[in-house]
Amino acid sequence: MTVRKKANRLQLPPLVAGEWRGEIVGSANINFGQSVQPGPPRQSVEFSYVILAASLIMPNAAFRWPGVVMMMAPTPMKTEHPDAGALFEADQLASLSLSLEVTRAQFSDMLPRLEAKRFMDFHFVVEAKESDGRWPVRSWGMGTASL
Repeated sequence: MTVRKKANRLQLPPLVAGEWRGEIVGSANINFGQSVQPGPPRQSVEFSYVILAASLIMPNAAFRWPGVVMMMAPTPMKTEHPDAGALFEADQLASLSLSLEVTRAQFSDMLPRLEAKRFMDFHFVVEAKESDGRWPVRSWGMGTASL
């Protein structure tokens, strides 16, 4: 009987704070809905969000992580946004999730450009990892040619 050695796991680079870049690699998945929150009083809350597949590029192009970017328009129930977003590392997969804060007006301005696939590249600044495991995003931006 042959004994197989346990395969060495791929060693991924550690996440670092700094100026990251991203490239959108697919179409935007745009979602809208409404949900009733229990009360008292019961309250109906709208939700609107975009999910994008992206390649997230570490500072100095050290490594490209496969990732998912989510941008959710705020609801009246959430009024405080201390960060511009957050970066999360998956537990079992070699991938990242990036959540970006947007205003409702910004979300509406972005929709036609996302549908027209005008956004391709973006950038974001990641701060040091917090005790809860998330990496706060200090700023982010996307640019596009006008429609």
